[in-house]
Amino acid sequence: MNPNDNVFFRLPTEDAGKRRVLRPATVLAVDAAGCELQLENVVEVVNATEAFVHFEAKRKFWQQSVRVGALEPERPGVLRLQFQGTPVSAESRQAFRVSCLGANIKAKVGDEAACEVVDLSVTGLAFYAETSYHVGHRVRVLLVHDGKEYKGFATVQSARSLHAKMFRYGAHCTDGANDNLAKSLAALGLAVQSEQLRRLASG
Repeated sequence: MNPNDNVFFRLPTEDAGKRRVLRPATVLAVDAAGCELQLENVVEVVNATEAFVHFEAKRKFWQQSVRVGALEPERPGVLRLQFQGTPVSAESRQAFRVSCLGANIKAKVGDEAACEVVDLSVTGLAFYAETSYHVGHRVRVLLVHDGKEYKGFATVQSARSLHAKMFRYGAHCTDGANDNLAKSLAALGLAVQSEQLRRLASG
């Protein structure tokens, strides 16, 4: 991790089954012993709480075990965290995906426009489509979010028929020479989850 990196802070006590609650944060400082984060939304945390930081590095998603250090009431949302051991891979779409249902994110998949994106992870996405694809099929994807376009390729990893004219696909994303989808997935997931937390806070 480096200063100004966008990361996720996770409290295991907030997890529910396989669902992980990842809270957006920004790295303020980092050294060999730990790091300092600014949470986007303030959450109550007590000293010595065991937690995790999830971050992207070298195109992989990592999980770092941490312990909350002394809190400073005059700096709400700022956490000083002590590293516990070394980072481990957190490459698991099932466990670390961000639901996009209700976010109205659409993608053009192949020749089919306006396919609804179901969820995003650092390695891929799930979407609904009327076109029938087989597992292993590689298809062109153009995703638009917040006025920006992201394009790349997706290889279908799972397929499920919902009814006669609709399928749900899980896909692994890769980029071509001039593409930006795969390398933007972590940032997209962060943006979507930030929007969800803001909606919850305002509701």
